[in-house]
Amino acid sequence: MQDDRLRRSLGYALVRAFRTVNRASNRALQPFGLSAEQAHILLVLWLDGPLKIGDLQRELALSSGTLTGAVDRMVDAGLVRRVQDPADGRVWRIEPAAFDAKKRRAIEKALAAMEEGAFASLGARERRDLLAMLEKIADSE
Repeated sequence: MQDDRLRRSLGYALVRAFRTVNRASNRALQPFGLSAEQAHILLVLWLDGPLKIGDLQRELALSSGTLTGAVDRMVDAGLVRRVQDPADGRVWRIEPAAFDAKKRRAIEKALAAMEEGAFASLGARERRDLLAMLEKIADSE
């Protein structure tokens, strides 16, 4: 590459890193019939509990249309369900469907192994620093 603008671009490097991690996530989750997007939605719901769609959208940093489509597909697949918020019947929350505990642990283990492999070239301090920088960028929006 003669023009090195792409090599110097943080945005381009971040997009390439995202694609690498996303492909690794999809490969790791294929045996469970899940996409990376679906698994991350489930992980947020498993760890944070049922969420209003807007809260889930903010947590995942997905557009409304992308998340709505993903949730629709996950409802159809029996992975999540929409339930009325007990505090406000006008509001719907997304909650994970009942999941076999063994399968959930296997999915979480697959994601952890994928992450370990994807970031194996970084030391513990580099990982902490990268996480802090990425969170700073994500929180600046």
